[in-house]
Amino acid sequence: MPKVHLIERITNVKLLSKERNEWASHCWAINEDVAKKLVGGEIYLHKSQDKPSHFGGIILSYEVMPDNAEKDAGRVIFNFRAGLEFKNVRTAKDGWGMEKKYVW
Repeated sequence: MPKVHLIERITNVKLLSKERNEWASHCWAINEDVAKKLVGGEIYLHKSQDKPSHFGGIILSYEVMPDNAEKDAGRVIFNFRAGLEFKNVRTAKDGWGMEKKYVW
């Protein structure tokens, strides 16, 4: 199952549905082809590479910010279902680049 670990320095997480525990995390500089491959996989949000995740879940879908979104145009929003099992997860220090790490 694919996984993405992301460094979230500013809180860009929004509750979509309290009943379904669904959230959106944005605006990530991730290629759309990669975003497609991550759907169904896991997302982990960290404050830094050496800290455990503070939030995460199963990626349900993604959206690409429209061209008229100014500085965020082309960036990806991940919609996910959160779960406690995605908190306090650490990942190895190798493989990080541009504040993200993919585990295929």
